[in-house]
Amino acid sequence: MNKYIVLIFIITACNTPEKEKFNTIDYVTVGKMMDTIKPPYVIDLSRNHKRLVFIGCDHNRDSTHPQFKVIEKYFNDLQPALAFNEGGQVADSVHFTSLNEAASRKGEIGALKYLSDKAGIHMMNGDVDDSTEYAITLKQYPQDQLLLYYLMERLVIPYLYGAYGNGSFEELYHKAIDKWFINNGFPISEKQKSFDYFKQLYQHYTGAPFELKITSEVEKFDYINGGDCRFCAIGRGSKMIRDSILLHKIDEALDKYDRVIVTFGHGHAIALKPALKQLLDRK
Repeated sequence: MNKYIVLIFIITACNTPEKEKFNTIDYVTVGKMMDTIKPPYVIDLSRNHKRLVFIGCDHNRDSTHPQFKVIEKYFNDLQPALAFNEGGQVADSVHFTSLNEAASRKGEIGALKYLSDKAGIHMMNGDVDDSTEYAITLKQYPQDQLLLYYLMERLVIPYLYGAYGNGSFEELYHKAIDKWFINNGFPISEKQKSFDYFKQLYQHYTGAPFELKITSEVEKFDYINGGDCRFCAIGRGSKMIRDSILLHKIDEALDKYDRVIVTFGHGHAIALKPALKQLLDRK
């Protein structure tokens, strides 16, 4: 099993040695803070000869959004030796001709890849790979609830906010089931692959028929909501897994390099700010 399965406990385990504990902001509080802290949210930390710039982004492909110029500004000022993105590893063969093209095609991932290529450095995946996250979360939550949560969080909601363009949602759904889930080890039966099954699952757990639009039922999948909200809790659990692994990757990177840049969602940035300060203080 991947070593990162053990590392998810770094943040919260009560019996972890003091030097390995990281303080983070809980995601219900993060959600409230996000109302007043808008992206890009920049955390710029220095300690001795080490410097870390963590830019909390809005996941969009609007090349006119101010976050892209902010990423470029801090990248050029920092001149990082290593970059981490959120969303998975991008092939070395993928290149962009301009910051505008990169942002339009791949959002902040594209912008960071363009700048990294231009500077001749590597852009690395700061996320946990899907197969490892699935192995962890399937031990914690029922398979059908996880499938519904991931489809809403990674497919439906981003689609509704324009992250995947204007193509057919159903075509995108069928591609995602294979590419994002089955190919990464998430157990899905032939029956569960269908769009009809997803709609049945949605209605079963929300009590409302699925509509391809933002509705009040979508709130049931928003991690910022506290109380008795099973899918919100799944969302917070997923983010904490990813946060703990990202912290470990940054920690290892700063042992080797003096200057590191990270672009992740700005909710992650808010949650991790205290831990990032702790991490730099140890260098």
